[in-house]
Amino acid sequence: MSNANEHTVEPTIITREFDAPRQLVFDAWTQAKHLKNWMFPQPGWTNDYAIADIRPGGSDLYKMTAPNGHEMWLLTKYEEITPPESLVFRQYMSNEAGDILPNPQRPNWPKELRTTIKLEKIGGKTKLTLIWQPINPSKEEAETFEASRAQHGNGWSGGLEQLKSYLAGL
Repeated sequence: MSNANEHTVEPTIITREFDAPRQLVFDAWTQAKHLKNWMFPQPGWTNDYAIADIRPGGSDLYKMTAPNGHEMWLLTKYEEITPPESLVFRQYMSNEAGDILPNPQRPNWPKELRTTIKLEKIGGKTKLTLIWQPINPSKEEAETFEASRAQHGNGWSGGLEQLKSYLAGL
């Protein structure tokens, strides 16, 4: 039975094709040595990992720094990892200690989001399907997520473009 304060929100689904083998794309999502080179919204940002325990039940804690010096801490908790096919993780805004915090720019942003990454081998290329959805959002969180739906691709697309460039350089 669902809590009356929880609201169902349709996921955002983004697909991309990468000119890289599936195992390499999977490794880029599951190894900090790769993640630090592309998991940020646009060129000029940096990504530093304080913790990188990427396994089912593990977590990572990292700081993204914008070119203007603005810092943002993120916590990821891994639920499922099925090499080289998929991974499922939860994302949170946090501080450097890993304490989960509300989004400072958007106070009604969902506190917990689940991301599912599915990788499909297509010849020598890889099709990625990203499924992104709030977990048990309040009415306000569901409304904020829905109201920003048109921009969801912008944030994820920036990271996926960074991934495409990174993979092309390997």
